[in-house]
Order: sequence, then C-alpha cells, then structure tokens
Amino acid sequence: MSDSRGSSSPGSGKPGARRAAGVRRSPAAAGGKTPGEVKGTSRTKRNAAAGAGAAGGAAARSGAKGGSAGSSSRTGSTKGTSRSQGAATTAAAAGGAGLARAKPRKNLLNYPRAGKKGVWRWFPSLRMIIGAFALLVIAGVSFAVWMYKTTDVPEPSDVAVAQSSRVYFADGTTEMGKFSQVNRTIIPSDEIPDNVKEAVVASEDSTFYENRGVSPRGIVRALVNNLSGNARQGGSTITMQYVERYYTGTNTSYWGKAQEAMMALKADQSLSKDEILSRYLNTIYFGRGAYGVQEASQAYFGKDAKDLTDAEASLLVAVIPAPSVYDPAKNPERAASLWDRVIERQVNVTGTLTADEAEALEFPATVDNANSNALAGPNGYLIAYVKSELKRQGFDEDDIDTGGYTIVSTIDPAIQQNTVDAIEDLPDDRPANNRIGTITIDPSTGAIKAMYGGADYVTQSYNDASQSRMQAGSIFKTFTLVAALEDGYSLNSRFNGNSPRTFDVPGDDWRVKNFSDVSYGSVTLTESVTHSINTAFAELNLEIGPERTRDVAIQLGLPEDTPDLDAYPSNVLGSASPTVLEMGEAYATIAAQGDYNPSYMVKSVTNPDGSTEYEHEKAPKEVLDEGVAINATVALQGPPSTGSARYIRQNMDGRPVAGKTGTSESFRSAWFVGFTPQLVTAVGMFQPGEDGSQQSLTPFGGVDRITGGSFPTRIWTGIMKPSLEGQEKLDFPEAVRLDNQRPRETQDDDEDEPSRTTQAPATEEPTTQEPTEEPSEEPTEEPSSEAPTTEEPSSEAPATEEPSSEAPTSEAPTSGEPEADATEKSEDDGEEQAGGETEQGDGSPGRGDTRRDRGQPTDAPTERAGRTA
Repeated sequence: MSDSRGSSSPGSGKPGARRAAGVRRSPAAAGGKTPGEVKGTSRTKRNAAAGAGAAGGAAARSGAKGGSAGSSSRTGSTKGTSRSQGAATTAAAAGGAGLARAKPRKNLLNYPRAGKKGVWRWFPSLRMIIGAFALLVIAGVSFAVWMYKTTDVPEPSDVAVAQSSRVYFADGTTEMGKFSQVNRTIIPSDEIPDNVKEAVVASEDSTFYENRGVSPRGIVRALVNNLSGNARQGGSTITMQYVERYYTGTNTSYWGKAQEAMMALKADQSLSKDEILSRYLNTIYFGRGAYGVQEASQAYFGKDAKDLTDAEASLLVAVIPAPSVYDPAKNPERAASLWDRVIERQVNVTGTLTADEAEALEFPATVDNANSNALAGPNGYLIAYVKSELKRQGFDEDDIDTGGYTIVSTIDPAIQQNTVDAIEDLPDDRPANNRIGTITIDPSTGAIKAMYGGADYVTQSYNDASQSRMQAGSIFKTFTLVAALEDGYSLNSRFNGNSPRTFDVPGDDWRVKNFSDVSYGSVTLTESVTHSINTAFAELNLEIGPERTRDVAIQLGLPEDTPDLDAYPSNVLGSASPTVLEMGEAYATIAAQGDYNPSYMVKSVTNPDGSTEYEHEKAPKEVLDEGVAINATVALQGPPSTGSARYIRQNMDGRPVAGKTGTSESFRSAWFVGFTPQLVTAVGMFQPGEDGSQQSLTPFGGVDRITGGSFPTRIWTGIMKPSLEGQEKLDFPEAVRLDNQRPRETQDDDEDEPSRTTQAPATEEPTTQEPTEEPSEEPTEEPSSEAPTTEEPSSEAPATEEPSSEAPTSEAPTSGEPEADATEKSEDDGEEQAGGETEQGDGSPGRGDTRRDRGQPTDAPTERAGRTA
C-alpha cells in the first residue's frame, strides 16, 4: 500500500500514478493552456481560462480521490486514471456552459422588459404604469399651481362695463334720449330683485352657492360631450360666465377655459357670491339690444327690473342661452318651454319656489320690440347738439357713448313743447321744403331753453337752428343802431328818410330806395328802426363807417367768418348770412344789457357713481355799455309795437317786447328776433331747392308773400306767449343819456328830393291770428330791374295815396363784385333788403346785393355753439 501512494521512480513502469498527480498541478490536465499560452491571451480570455481551470481543478481533485481508491489494485489503475481524466474534461465543459447562461443585465426603466419573450417584452410593468401616472399627477398639479400663481385678474373689459349715457331735460327727471354703443344701465345689487337671482341660479348653475367658482362635474360633462362630437360646451359656472363676459370676452378654446377657471377661482375668493351674481346680471345680453337686467326689463316688459314679477323674472332668465332665438316675439312655443324649465328647476332643484307658487304663475305678456331710433323727431337735434357740445368741452365720443353718464341739459320741456306746437300749428299747405329754425335763450346765463332744428333728425340731420345759414335782411340794422349809439348818436338823431336817394361811395353811386318808394322825410333814429327805413340807415352806415357795423356784429357774438360779413356800405341791409343761433346770441347780449353769455345746452354731467364730471360755469363778458344796450332796447320796441311786427302787441297781452323783423332779397328768407327781459327767441325761415340753392319762399296759408312780419312773427308769439305765462310782466328800462351823446339834425343830401311824400302803406300785417292775405301795400308784381329796398312803415305813416300796382324798380348792389343785373329786394313794411339799391353813373349796379343761394350751404359747416367769451 505504501508503495502505491509514494512516488514512483523513473522506469518503475507506473505512469498512471504520475498522470493523476500531474492533473492536480497542471492546467493543461484540465483542458487549459500552458502558462505561456495563458499569459499571451487577452484579459477576457484569461479570465475565462482561469474560471475553466478552477472548475477543472475541482473536478480533478474529485477524480484524484477516485484514483487513489482504485490504485490499491494494480489491475484497475489504468482504468481509474482514464475516469479521472474524463471527469476533468467534463468539468471544464460545464464551467464554459455556466458562463453562457449568465442573467442579462437590465436598463434603468427595464423597457423592453428583460427576461420576457415575444410581445410581452413590450408591455410596461405595473411599476412603470404607476410611476408614470404619479409623474403626470405631479406635473398637472405643478402646472395648475403655476397657472394660479401667474394668472392675474385683468381690468374689466370695456364692453362689460359700457353703459348708456342718458340725457335729461332741465328738470333732471324727464328723459330726452340717450347715447349708447351698448344699451346697458348698471344697477346696484339691491335693485336686482331676488326672483331674478333665484331663477338664474336654478337655470344656469344650481351649485353656485356651494362651488368655488369652478364645477369639476360640469367640466367633465362638457369634456365628454365635446369628445362625443356634440355641440361644444364649456362646462362654465355662473362665476366662469361672469369672468368671460366681464374680463376675457367669449372664448371657446381649452386654454381659454383653463384661464377662465383660474380667474373664476380667484374671483370667488375676492368677491361675495351676491356681487358676482349682480355683476353677471348687469353684464349679459338678453336680446332686443338690451345688455343687463335693467335694460332687458325695459325692453321686454316696459318696467324697471325692481318691479319684475316671478313669471317675468323666469322668462328673462329663460332667454339667456340664445336671446335672438328664444325671444317670445319670435318663438313663443320655445320660449314657453324654456320658461317652464326654469320654473321646474326652481321647484325641484333649488326649492326657491313651491309647487303651489309655480302652479299659480302664468306666462307673461311682453311689449312690442320697438327698437326705435333714439334720434328720431325734433328731440334728435337736441341730443346731437348735446353730444357736439360735450365734444367741444373735451369729452371723447366713445366715453360719451359708453360712460353711463347722467347728462342734464338746459332745455325746458314746456318751452320746447311750445316751440314744436307753434311750428306744427302752421297751415297744412306749408311746402315740404319750407324750413324753420328757432332758438330760445335765457339772456342772463346763455342757457338754451328750446331749439327747433327740424321735424325729424333721422331724415334730415342738418340743424336749421345751429347750422343752416340765411341772409339776415333788416335784422342786421340793429348792429348799425348799436354802433351809432356807441359813437354818440342819440335816439333823437335825425336822418333823411326820403326815397330814392343816391349816395356817393368810392367807385360807385349807391342808389337806395325804401319799400314801395315811400318817403318819410326827416326821421329820428328811433323812427328809422320802427319803420326800418333803408335810406336813413344807409346814410347812417356811411357816416359811422360800414366797418363799425361789421365790428359790432362780431362784438355782440357773430363769428368773424360769418359768410359775407364784410365792411361794404350795403352790410347794414343784411347781406351777411348768420345762423339763427348766432343771431339769437347777439340779441341776447342786448337783452342782458351788454353782457355776452356764450350759449350752452349742457348744464351738468354726472358719473355712474354719482360724482360730478362736468358742470357749466357762467362766464359773462361785458362787451357793450349798459346805457347803449338800454337805448338800443328802447328803439327795438318800435317794430313789435307799431311797426311790421305789431301782431305781437296785439297777442302778447300787453307784455313789453323788443325785436326786429327781416326779409332778404326775393323773399328767400324771413326772420323775427325778439326778446323780453326773461327770454330771447329767434325765428328764421327759408326754402332750399333740391340742389341746395335757396329759393324764394313759396306762399302758403293765404299769404301772398312770406315776410318776417308774417309767419316768423306768429311762430315767435306761439313760443313766447305760453312760455311766459304766469311770469311777471317786466318793463324794459327807460332811455338814458349817454356820456358822449350829441344831437344831430337831418341832412338832406339831395335838395331835389321832397322832404316827405305821402305814399305809404296803411297797414303791413294782418291783425288776425292766422294770416289771410298780404297787405295791399306789398307789390303785386315782381320788379324787373329794381328791387324795393324798403323799410317797415307803421300804421301811423300817412297814407293818402294807394301805391301803384307796379312795384318800384332798382338796380341792386351786390356784396361781391358788381353784377350785370339787379334782383328784387323787398320786405314787409318796405324794409328788409339784402342790400340797398344802387345805381352807378354808367347805369351798372353797385355794391350791396348778397349771395343768392344762401340758407343751406353745399358744404355743411361745423355746428357752432356760439363764440366763447
């Protein structure tokens, strides 16, 4: 036994024992490589070889044990050695296979999934699904927090807060009209009745008082509806609808809705529920042009919102989703169905109505949807004038239309109605193109108490009181009167009133006639005014200088750019073309004893919150000596007493009146401007043709020729008599002596002229209320070459001869360059001319006539409120 375990000597003949021993020591015995070979391989190969060698070594040790056991028999030694070698080889192979079956390494997400085969590799694991969901939730919450933090509630949109501005008469309660881009009147919460609030909550958002401005259930419902392809919904609460209408405007995008939701959350935190609901009801559109519950109540039921019944409140709420479709005037069946729905929800959802209360309700009747033009009728001129005056005061037009202002005007509703009535009472055969403008002013303040610019602003937007121009005629003589008084002439200064007379003017011989060629002899300044004696005023105008007449006209209020307001001698006879408003202002300066008060129509403007935005401040300017104004008033009392306007004396119940009539050439315009101590009223009548040119006034109402002493005087009386009823009959001051006053005797420039003729009209105007016929002293035929440039003789003038049937003729001077022929100029009582009659030595007409087509210019001038002080 000991020999078999020990080392065999060389040549002993036992090689098996040596191989077994060598297996344990040599890597080659395990199928490995020699050390030299291993050393020369790469690191990866060396590692593999080392692993294989280790496995082989273990197997060799196991085999060696078997070999030792078999070595006790000589016959089996070789067999045992072979087995040992086989085991070593098998172990080495097993080591290589174990390395090939190593578990694959995983990536971070384990996707595609390791260890799975086929399509299962591409299915995410539960862990991955949960992780992804958690990430989405975190991202969504983070985004929502970011949106909430970064979304600011903006200022309310202009449309949302826009509301109508309303204009009132001087009493502050009678509404005249309104300005609006959006027909809305915002009212406080306590004026919105609870039945409207309860109905809108039941119909639009039953969880309004519980939600925080956003309804997740509503959003999900809308999302499902939209994804299903149905009509798009927003899932909006009342708060979100309020935000949409008040801040953002209509928005149907998902991003827009997300922003609305954030704003709604913030609004719900900063505002009470009642405030949100009130703003919503003041903002939304109800149809019929009405925004907000107040205007909707007026549009559907003709009453204020605070007076709505339960049935009416439910109907207003029912039309909210689609007002143009659900208006009961258009679709009564659908409106009734929606009305039932609102009431049913009030009973079954919110419980704000009991079943018995609901059963007692009846479908309410609505008023007609008028939608009339706010500027229709005579009041349209007043509303338009108010806006123009506000713009002159610096108001922006958009602010006027949307600011919700309360505008109180100076217009007296009674005087305005008297004005409309006086014009509507004219005879029915009045021509359609006969136009009239009137203005009534308080001379102590300049406040416009009434204005008539036309019958209907919608059909004719041009204001005949403040924009239309017409030749002034003899009402312009008042400016020469004032200039003379300023220059020291007294009311007793005397002039030659004979007719005709020829005056020497630079470059011309100016020939002037009175109406019907009546001569009056030596007359005082007062008599010249009373009878409107053309020859006397022509003489006076040349003495003081025609530039004085022009300057006084501007001094008393006429704009410097008044058409044909020049310094020619004929300006005394009314060649200029002012507006009715401008002449009313000028005479108001005399009535105010020399104080010029710019006319105005806007008394005050109040903001919706009750604060004052604007208030007129009186700013009189003394432009005329008081004594001059008093004496001018004394002279102007002649025409309404014994002159062409004596109809006034017969119909004003003894009330003192001062004023002057005027008629332009060829009866193209007729005027009366007169005043009492309390009021001034100017009336102008003209007749434009289709091309805008001014035509002769077509006779109507039984009057052969329209003069200032006919219908204008009657209109004036129809306005002033009822307007002054109940007021004290105030007298004008007596004449005063002026510091620079000097007497003057008559100067007869032509010794061949008679000192006085007896040819004068007996009467000028009919004395009845309605004019029946033109007095006999009016010429019955149109002159062919000469125009009667006459004055208004009174009934006191001698009348021993009847005037001839043939009218006197003249060559009419023009206010421009001399023309080739003359035109007629005549007036009641022989006074009103647009220019004196002139005749040059060569027979050509001289200066004095005016533009013929005056009244409504082709290019409409900017509406003028009057000159500022």
